[in-house]
Amino acid sequence: MRLWVFSFFFFVLFFVGSASFANADYVYSVVDATGGNMVFGFSVNPTTGELTLLDGFPIATGFNGGGNTNLEHITFDPVNKFLFVANRGSSNISVYSVDQSTGALSIAPFSPISSVANQRTLKVHPSGSPLIVGADSFASFVITPTSATPAPGSPYSLPTGVSPAASAMSPDGTYYYAGGNSGSFFAGYSINAVTGEMTELAGNPFDSGAGNPVPVDVDATGRLWVFGSRQAVARVYTLSSGVPTAVTGSPFPYGDTGFASVGKLHPNGNFLILPNRTRGYVVSAAISGTGASTTISTVAGSPFSTSGSTSLALAYNTAGTFLYVVNGGSRNFTKFAVDPLTGVLSSATVQPQNTMGTAGSNSGIVYVPSAASSLPVSIGGRVLKANGTAVPMAQVSIEGPDGFAFTTFTNPFGHYLFENVLSNRAYTIRVQSKLAQFAPAAITPTDNVTDFDIIESTTPVLNNSRWR
Repeated sequence: MRLWVFSFFFFVLFFVGSASFANADYVYSVVDATGGNMVFGFSVNPTTGELTLLDGFPIATGFNGGGNTNLEHITFDPVNKFLFVANRGSSNISVYSVDQSTGALSIAPFSPISSVANQRTLKVHPSGSPLIVGADSFASFVITPTSATPAPGSPYSLPTGVSPAASAMSPDGTYYYAGGNSGSFFAGYSINAVTGEMTELAGNPFDSGAGNPVPVDVDATGRLWVFGSRQAVARVYTLSSGVPTAVTGSPFPYGDTGFASVGKLHPNGNFLILPNRTRGYVVSAAISGTGASTTISTVAGSPFSTSGSTSLALAYNTAGTFLYVVNGGSRNFTKFAVDPLTGVLSSATVQPQNTMGTAGSNSGIVYVPSAASSLPVSIGGRVLKANGTAVPMAQVSIEGPDGFAFTTFTNPFGHYLFENVLSNRAYTIRVQSKLAQFAPAAITPTDNVTDFDIIESTTPVLNNSRWR
């Protein structure tokens, strides 16, 4: 069995030119401007994390922004390889196909999607459909490789007291939450991945108890994380059928007051990292405990200065060793090295001010792995009791970065299989069965895996066969 050990590099400056790197990943951002939106794309040096402007960028969407500072106007669908970009001033969404070998973008055949007014947040289901828009109403679109069709009943009226600034989706795409632009409530829905329909959760909307609650992430254990930007707190909720219940001790102190911004949990799930749009820094907090006993505490050295203006959103590289923060006011990126063991950020490097133009404001950021680092592979094996007996009809679930999550069941001989999993990304596999208890198993495949057996044990057991 091959085990991967990541090396962590804590140095380097950004360079902005027109070159690219072999096997590079990519970072994209949209600059919202009333005179026309622009998409910027950068290649990522796989060793140092430095960014280089890609050939052919920036790209004009051909439509207008709203002249507002927004947080999530760009999102990536890793299944269909689509990049969605909101044009708030034109009430539509540009759709691009991403060439993950070069980083180049090409207009999708159904672009643009006619959408709703005052778009603020875009989220795509981990299966590639639906695409959900949070605005003055919610809109849901069923996405295929050649079309975008409004879901039945779309658009949906906002619940009283809810105004989305950002949104969060559960890793399996079952639940969706949005809020934070105004008021003290946030909305919660269940999502039908086939039809795209949004159904309000019981008790919707949910009162956070204070103004501007920003849903920022949902983790694999079923906890919802909400940033109270005006109170400098983080709220943590457990979810039962999607309905949130605050954990003991929530809300927790978090940084300083400021306007809404969005971050994400670190890929290893141990840290919540968020920028502060007003203060120009990033706060990293360590997560302890589980369920209702969850707590968070600020890591040493936090907050970490971005040296940028209006630091509003962030993205990690696939390994979680680099963090990219987009500074909307200064139209540039700040890159940090991340210690995944401590959550400490270091070696901040900052692009020159106005790297992405002199007008408008960045409105979101996405990280897209290259084709070389994300080839589709399969993961399979058997689920076994400690004595080697097969466990039939066990529920086997896989979870990974960017909300990737799927579930299957073992056959009568205990075999399971996941296909079209992206390589060189970290996954967690969980098994549920009435016949035995299983601890979560971690895997980062580089090729097809045929022998990832999960055995009844407090520690996941891997056999000694070589991945192939």
